[in-house]
Amino acid sequence: MMPSTKTKRLPLIAVICGTALLSPSLTIAGAGDGASNYGLGPMNVGSALAFSPFTSNSWSVYYNPAAMARSEEGELSIVAQYGDQELRGKSLGGSAPLDRENDVLSDSSSELLLIGFKSRIAGISSTKRPIYFGLNVGTDEYTSNLLPYQANTSQEGQFLRYESQPLYLAFGGAVSNIIRGVDVGASARLTLEAKAKLETVSDLGGNTDSENLSLEASPSLSPALGINIRSGEMFCGSSECMPFGMDKLEVALFWRDESSYEVSVDANVVVPGVIPEPGLSLALSTIDTYQPEVLGAALLLPVGKFELTAGIEQHKWSALEREFASDTIRDQANLAFDDITIPRIGVSYQWSESMKLFAGAALEDSPLKSNRSQDVNYLDTDKKIFGLGASYRLANAPVLHMPLELAFAYQYQMLDEADFELTSINSPSNPNSYETLRADGEIQVFSSSLSLKF
Repeated sequence: MMPSTKTKRLPLIAVICGTALLSPSLTIAGAGDGASNYGLGPMNVGSALAFSPFTSNSWSVYYNPAAMARSEEGELSIVAQYGDQELRGKSLGGSAPLDRENDVLSDSSSELLLIGFKSRIAGISSTKRPIYFGLNVGTDEYTSNLLPYQANTSQEGQFLRYESQPLYLAFGGAVSNIIRGVDVGASARLTLEAKAKLETVSDLGGNTDSENLSLEASPSLSPALGINIRSGEMFCGSSECMPFGMDKLEVALFWRDESSYEVSVDANVVVPGVIPEPGLSLALSTIDTYQPEVLGAALLLPVGKFELTAGIEQHKWSALEREFASDTIRDQANLAFDDITIPRIGVSYQWSESMKLFAGAALEDSPLKSNRSQDVNYLDTDKKIFGLGASYRLANAPVLHMPLELAFAYQYQMLDEADFELTSINSPSNPNSYETLRADGEIQVFSSSLSLKF
């Protein structure tokens, strides 16, 4: 009798299932978390997200959907964004330091392709107030890998943030003048929950048959809300009643809910004569690309050809402790996090009727509270963020006969030094660390866009 061609080895099945869901790829920032780590589009990248609560283009869907109502102009925008990361860990010695070729833990790049759309909607409502709709879609590495997950322990140390989740989708709407001088907006970001189930019969050699492998993914939505207030219009109407030019002052308030991509794997193995029915059950549950809940407020003040903005955001990272406590890959690390507050400032200058220059800066503390996390060995540091950029607008583009805007921006992130103790349950020195690592790094981001206005 011919041997069954369905006979396989269990390790191969496990590897295939594991790599499909939990790819231990190099640490990079994908479209899913690039929105908060870098910014989407040149204006957000170049201003270190300082202008994100007020920019009325299609990317306001993610940051502050109410900002879509600041301009009646519609937009179709394509963004190409490149991030170059060098994340380092310098060994300071220890009882059993690892052999390393150099200090670089990750020098991977992020290549994002983003498409944004914003338009005023007419005829779908009896209200006379303007209504706007926006949509963002993004992928990393030009769609070559849409849904990788990664969650792994590390002996060398790994950075907490800049993980990869290339798929990005957000949509939302805004209503102008819900009351005089006040715009409101709401949006949602798509996240996924993937579940895999494997049932098999195996012999002691790892040869399997009667396999049953299933995989399903279900979407969930993470909401965001925003309010923009034009103080002069709200309190004074069409007249000027506030001193020192404060009639033009704008205030933005925004909130984004937490989000993450969740994965669970259930496996059941029966080995006749060794592990009888119902078999040996293996269960794994983990999360990828966590984004914390965000509360923020910002001010925008036009002064001649300048626009000045300042804002502050609270990122509630402490909620991640609950998520990791039930994470079967990271639960032993006893990870603890602090909520952090991020100040941002920005300035723009209307150089000419066609050209605008902009820049911004931000300071961001690390949310990671502990300098050790058993087996997982997370690294994270405080960072300083600086950006600058420019946009050029063609009032009447050839062939199209519609306004066309070109924009480019550069951002530099400097990760401060911080020391961490690497620990492992398999190390002879356990519970003491086997190595002390000094983490730092730098990140450079380049963003360009082509936007058709209508």
